[in-house]
This record gives sequence, C-alpha cells and structure tokens, in this order.
Amino acid sequence: MPKPTLVFAALLIALGVGAFLLSGSRTALLPAYAGLVLAILAGLALAFDGGRRHLMHVAAVVALLGALAPAATLGIRAAQMSPLALTVNVGMLALCGGLLALMVRSFVAARRSS
Repeated sequence: MPKPTLVFAALLIALGVGAFLLSGSRTALLPAYAGLVLAILAGLALAFDGGRRHLMHVAAVVALLGALAPAATLGIRAAQMSPLALTVNVGMLALCGGLLALMVRSFVAARRSS
C-alpha cells in the first residue's frame, strides 16, 4: 500500500498547490498538508519494512480525517462556497475516500491471508 499512498499523496499536493495558485488563500493548501503527511508516512513505510503495517494504519487514519473534514464542510456550507472551494473540497473528499477504501480492502485481504 505505500506506493499507491504516494500516488494519492502527490495528487493531494497537486490539488492543494493548484488551488493555492489560483486563489492565493492559504486554506486552499489543506489538501497539500494531508498529502504531505501521507507522503511522509508512505516513505517511512517503504524504508522500514518492519513498521509498514503500523505506518499504513496511521496513514488510513489520516485518509479518514482527510475525507471527514471536507465532508463536514460540504454538509455545513456547500451552498455558500465558491466554485473553486467546492471543487477542492469534493476533490479532497474523493481522493482521501478512495485511498481509504483501497486501504481497507488491502487490510482485509492481508488479514484473510494470514
């Protein structure tokens, strides 16, 4: 799971940096922060094979929080958001939710195989 996590992390960083460049708002960088944390965790998981399972579980928690934050924001004030903010929130929700789904599937498969 570390390599797919790095891909999702890069996509989140690109989403956040792109939104920041378009808007100039520091809050647009929130997906990039989540992506940076995921990239660090995935890099550590690749470097330390013994701690891979634990690091990927922490990354799953980060992905869960990364999905819950925009979901809550969309639920509270989606109608008042700018189109860019709406796009960034939906993108972060989709990326973090997709990563979380892949991680859960991987965890279940690993559990069944052991």
